[in-house]
Amino acid sequence: MFEELRCPSKTCYGWVCEVEESPSSKFYGCGSCGHVWHSIEQLNVAIDKIISQYSYRKNVYSKSGSNWQAVDLDDEPEGYEELVVSEWDDE
Repeated sequence: MFEELRCPSKTCYGWVCEVEESPSSKFYGCGSCGHVWHSIEQLNVAIDKIISQYSYRKNVYSKSGSNWQAVDLDDEPEGYEELVVSEWDDE
């Protein structure tokens, strides 16, 4: 079962959830920025990419096998959302 995790889109600290369109079709999407990943593999690649750009982003994920999972909300670093918002400064 997929548990929500932080969005890996630049400047977004929203939550990604699994959306089941039908029993055989699902995707992953962020309710805050609207970004969509059509497979868990695409989502994992997006997380790898954002972590390579912003190392502090790794603090909200943990690797389980080949997939990323969310850390417990209590274990997220203080000020995480402010750090993500500051990514706008890179634009």
